[in-house]
Amino acid sequence: MDAKTLYLDAIRRVAGRIRESAPEDLVERFSACSGFDASSYRCCRPEFDGTVCAVDGSNTIVLDAGSFTIAAVRASVSAYAGSARLCHRTTPLHIVTVNPGAGNEDFDTLFYDCFRCSPKAHLDHDDPVRNTAVIRDTLEYWAAMEMAAELDTGDLIVLDGTLQVRHASHDEVIERLLNLCNLRGVLIAAVTKRTSLTWGGGHPIVPAAEGLARELSVHEPWYLCVSAAGDLIDRQEARPWKQRGEQYVTRLHPRAERAFKVEIPKYYGPDNVERVFSALAFFADDGRVTGYPYPLLDAHLTTKIGMDAVDQVRRDIIRDMDLLGMTFADYTGIFGDYHDELDRY
Repeated sequence: MDAKTLYLDAIRRVAGRIRESAPEDLVERFSACSGFDASSYRCCRPEFDGTVCAVDGSNTIVLDAGSFTIAAVRASVSAYAGSARLCHRTTPLHIVTVNPGAGNEDFDTLFYDCFRCSPKAHLDHDDPVRNTAVIRDTLEYWAAMEMAAELDTGDLIVLDGTLQVRHASHDEVIERLLNLCNLRGVLIAAVTKRTSLTWGGGHPIVPAAEGLARELSVHEPWYLCVSAAGDLIDRQEARPWKQRGEQYVTRLHPRAERAFKVEIPKYYGPDNVERVFSALAFFADDGRVTGYPYPLLDAHLTTKIGMDAVDQVRRDIIRDMDLLGMTFADYTGIFGDYHDELDRY
């Protein structure tokens, strides 16, 4: 079999797997399996009389030596009341080293600086990108906690991501954040732009819920508690400290490109749930990304670490290496990558 035939066979195989995950009768299967009907979808008015504070973070690999990696991380908050931005804050750009294997001193130091205690679990992942994401999460949780202490009763904090933590060290941190919000009457929700949540043995849940809403002529903005359907969601075995929140699918504006997943604490009653989605819908009419809450868009745009920042960090590292008596040949010997040379041709 020649290379072209192998390639075309692979493409057909992948397309077939995509079709298996989203069959033609996806909506009909979802309706039968879930028991959802038009009354399961809750519509809400896009209105909110409080402040929405969005929290987002960014991380990027700056240099990779193989044995260790240098990364940049930061987090931002953007608070809005109506169309007015009330405040915007961005943490300093933290430059950290990330090594595979047991422990990470930079993570331990940052964790202590944020929460005045040491992490209960070491950062032991072998994947530097995953390690860097955990460090970014630390900054995001700290920023959210700072804002939870300042916001008023009925205001809303929106996290980019989920209420499930990706590292055991953050278990007690998220509990402290949820408790602080509950104590002060501040609402909290997590918005996921892309989710791995599935049902029925691997079918994507967001397009299924969205397709059924379309078939039932449910008008936007709507939200659907997919956790309410018992064992509908495919649940992979996970550590207890990862499990939090009720899962919702929502479409916040008639011109939204797509629906997405939202996670809300399990103990919220119907009034708080509706207030969360009314707030999200109220802030979802920005023409740039219609249907997505624009405080989150603002936080994302301001925290994003671009190539200009990455290049500046690299130049500053080279400068300080020079002050230590190291040459550019030393730099390329440690961080040089033959892929850079190969990509020239």
